[in-house]
Amino acid sequence: MLRALSQRTSGLLKQAYPASQVFAAASPRIRRMAASDVQTGPSVISMINEDHRQFKLLWDEYNGPNMNGEMKQKLGWSLIRAIAMHSAAEEEVMYPEIRKRLGSEAADHLLGDDGHQAIKKLLFEANYMSVEKNGEAAYTAKLSEAMKVLYHHIEDEETRTWPHFESLPGVDADLLSHLGRKFDAAKHHAVTRPHPWAPNKPPLNVLANTMTAPLDGALDMWRFGGNPPRYY
Repeated sequence: MLRALSQRTSGLLKQAYPASQVFAAASPRIRRMAASDVQTGPSVISMINEDHRQFKLLWDEYNGPNMNGEMKQKLGWSLIRAIAMHSAAEEEVMYPEIRKRLGSEAADHLLGDDGHQAIKKLLFEANYMSVEKNGEAAYTAKLSEAMKVLYHHIEDEETRTWPHFESLPGVDADLLSHLGRKFDAAKHHAVTRPHPWAPNKPPLNVLANTMTAPLDGALDMWRFGGNPPRYY
């Protein structure tokens, strides 16, 4: 089961913003989501869209009326971690399928300066900022810039790319559930911080993720007091 935030802060955070509790329960809920054939498991698209929904919930909580600077910092770190893992898994599993079935232009659009690359660059900058060092307003402004791009990217995927992909010959419940299992597995070795200059296409991105994830994990152990959230 996912943990929303570290044990050291979980009591305070659960009281302050329930979206973190929703995110903490996301993994078992995702695994229970309906698919065309319940024997095959959830569709990768359902899993991706559920991640999108959780990002929005956490961002809404970040902007809630009862949030102080410390709470915003921890939520900001958690958003960065969750989005990084999600993006890495998409790039390993889903975008190669997009390239194969919809063409390089469609895949490169999702990866490019209007999509993952722009989000990674902004979150990379936010990752090296802090409420304490840069001030709450500046930190929030940088995250807001990243989330604006992310929301546009989410709309692009959910209203255009996924419906088109699902309509293609050969894309059925079995394939979507197979990709769902691969997507879930990819999160287990995914990077947990944005790396905008790293490869984003197989096979090099898989190798880079596998090599970089342990360092990200060690840094997150320190950041989250020994218990970083697990978004898979």
